[in-house]
Amino acid sequence: MASKQAQRQAARQQLQERMAAKAQQEQHKRKNGWIIGAVGGVLVLAAAAVVIGVNVSKSDDGDSGAVGGDLATLVDEAEAASTRCDGIEPSGEGAVGTATEGVTDGQPAQDVYLECVQMSTPDASASEDCMYTSADGTSPTPPGTEPAAGTQQMTIVTNLGTITADINTAEAPCTAGSFTHLAKDGYFDDQQCHRVVTDGIWVLQCGDPDARAAIEAGTPEMAGQGSPGYSYGEENLPVQAAGNYPVGTIAMANAGPGTTGSQFFIVYKDTQLPADYTILGQVTAGLDIVEQVAAAGAMQVAVPGGM
Repeated sequence: MASKQAQRQAARQQLQERMAAKAQQEQHKRKNGWIIGAVGGVLVLAAAAVVIGVNVSKSDDGDSGAVGGDLATLVDEAEAASTRCDGIEPSGEGAVGTATEGVTDGQPAQDVYLECVQMSTPDASASEDCMYTSADGTSPTPPGTEPAAGTQQMTIVTNLGTITADINTAEAPCTAGSFTHLAKDGYFDDQQCHRVVTDGIWVLQCGDPDARAAIEAGTPEMAGQGSPGYSYGEENLPVQAAGNYPVGTIAMANAGPGTTGSQFFIVYKDTQLPADYTILGQVTAGLDIVEQVAAAGAMQVAVPGGM
């Protein structure tokens, strides 16, 4: 616990140090549309200079055992981390604040922490080349070739209970690969979900590595701007139609084409959105946790610049 507290204090200090410089750049970005919010100002700036895409060439290995050395190493590392959350029980921690009357889009009144996230071992019987663009040219990115067959199971242990989901690795291999890469190193652990929307669209948004530090520092308006340090293109997009993001969908937030990172949202009621957000998978258990958070309501968050 002391180690985690020290990490959070360090994160808060780092966040506060960069907050003044970042605020001017980010003040007009945070709520640019429904979900896109601000999912990483650094990614938006990078996207202005770099065209980000996904190489959609896919190869079938034929023999599922014939996996290249780099891909085999990736699978081995994923397998080693695939049980990292086993035995971890929800802590039950987290306060319930007072929802702001009339506010339907803001910080969840019920604190939601991602206490541990794991991905099952991917199927590498097919693979796909992915283009991950480092935000600053030096931040590490996932491997350029990812498994692209079948499904994986995602397990999210939250403070309120455990959520499981089937991840569509075959249709969203670059996104699934990014989650596998991040989850194995504990990237999502101890993060805080920073946004709930309870009218018009029905989603809980998580995945910002800086959100918890921002909220604990008393600056929740800065949550929703963090990223893993890289971005990539969208995939597995739905058609434009009513309810195109049905209940239980896990999809990726972004700040415009090619800026998908680590922020994701869970849909707890059929929702119609522009067909711009990668569908990663479908919740198989624990949707009642998201519904509980939504029922607690949203709290007003001051947006930088008064937007």
